[in-house]
Amino acid sequence: MTINTPVTDARPAISLRNVTKTFDAGGGLVHALDDIDLDIAPGAFVSLLGPSGCGKSTLLRVIGDLVKPTEGVVEVNGRSAEAARKAREYGMAFQAPGLMDWRTIRRNIELPLQVQGVPRNERRARAEEMLELVRLTGFENHRPRQLSGGMQQRVAIARALAFQPKLLLMDEPLGALDEMNREYLQRELLRIWRSTGTTIVFVTHSVSEAVFLSTEVVVMSPRPGRIADRIPIDLPYPRTDETRMTEEFYHAESRVRTALHSVLEPVQVG
Repeated sequence: MTINTPVTDARPAISLRNVTKTFDAGGGLVHALDDIDLDIAPGAFVSLLGPSGCGKSTLLRVIGDLVKPTEGVVEVNGRSAEAARKAREYGMAFQAPGLMDWRTIRRNIELPLQVQGVPRNERRARAEEMLELVRLTGFENHRPRQLSGGMQQRVAIARALAFQPKLLLMDEPLGALDEMNREYLQRELLRIWRSTGTTIVFVTHSVSEAVFLSTEVVVMSPRPGRIADRIPIDLPYPRTDETRMTEEFYHAESRVRTALHSVLEPVQVG
């Protein structure tokens, strides 16, 4: 299969070279990632798509320095992933919001700033700014249990963006939502991304979600995970519900589905 690689003159926000990851699963080694080469441009919205167990989440965690690669080099904004993590150059959001119910919504958003030692008044001002960004002004004194699942995810995104990271890593953050809330949060996420200019790497199992959100979709093969294809998504912004109805969206979705199905085809023997 030909791998389509976008060309950019800018220094990559993320650069992976020959990244391999194996785990000791007790009964033997699990080969999760194999020889991953990937550059992601600053300000891009890139979705990682592939079958369950292909290493999407592992790759995201390698980028975030939550998991060390067995082999290879990972750079974030021109420095090692470890240095970028220590410099707090990225935020993370997962499928479970991970909010602390004993803290108010404002204090949940303030948490990473508090850990960094940011003064109280500055934390509060930044939290108010983030509440406005995710359209939750007025809920700052609520507790997480008083909010819907979609609202909790918006709080988690606000918390991840509170310290103004250059990179946001997202592991199926909308996967647990019903379809209506999921599509609403997709639109909100695009609005937030376009207003902040943050580079986003997004793990999903949904082809339509990947196409709607992304500037590029990276299709991964079954384990060991490899880059099978890179598909630029040229749909114009802003993207709306009407975008999903266009012929261009259909063609982009079909192209991604074809790439995904090709990695799932069984090998013919004989």
